[in-house]
Amino acid sequence: MSAAVKDKVSEYLEEALGEPVDVVGLPEDTTLNALGLDSLTTISVLVSLLEDCGVDLGEHADSLVTPSTLGDLYGIAGRFMEADGESGPDGEEPARGQRSQLDYYQEKLAYEIDSADLRTALDEGQDIVVVDGRSSESYEREHIAGAISVPHRSISQELLSGYPRTPLYVAYCDGIGCNASTKTAIKLATAGFRVKELIGGLDWWKRDGHATEGLEAGRLVHHADCGCAG
Repeated sequence: MSAAVKDKVSEYLEEALGEPVDVVGLPEDTTLNALGLDSLTTISVLVSLLEDCGVDLGEHADSLVTPSTLGDLYGIAGRFMEADGESGPDGEEPARGQRSQLDYYQEKLAYEIDSADLRTALDEGQDIVVVDGRSSESYEREHIAGAISVPHRSISQELLSGYPRTPLYVAYCDGIGCNASTKTAIKLATAGFRVKELIGGLDWWKRDGHATEGLEAGRLVHHADCGCAG
């Protein structure tokens, strides 16, 4: 991430907290809670940043997904600072193609999470709800330890009214051959929840050696049917 983006983010954090904030050297997965920001302060920082960059909040409604880490905030700041004419690392404005590529990678980090980062976040006690968007039968066979079952086809406004808005929701499915996590993430985001999609789903979670639960947990069982049917 460019020094200009980090400096700008540091300015917003200092203004929100009323004291200097040194982000240099902090890893991008540092949570904003660890820096002293609660949910309301985080939203205030986000709105101030977007307004200063002249962002049309109606056109970029996706930007209102509340960031949870420094990396999330860097990604959003970098996306709109560059669009607003901020210069690149060499003092020159990035070409349109380069900006598009940077936007793509920054958005991936803002909306996706891998199994290692999820495991670390859970171990740190971060406020995360892991959501299994597959069918209830697939969930019963095996699922990520501690995950809740919310088949994507069952998601409705009435169902979601019972879930808290504060946590970050991480949606997953079987893996790269299944899109139930994407469908789940879309429905959660549409309803105003903060959500990320787990890269590789249950498959890569298991490949990385993390715990699962269910009737077939720990067994190498292949099923021809896909759990994305929901």
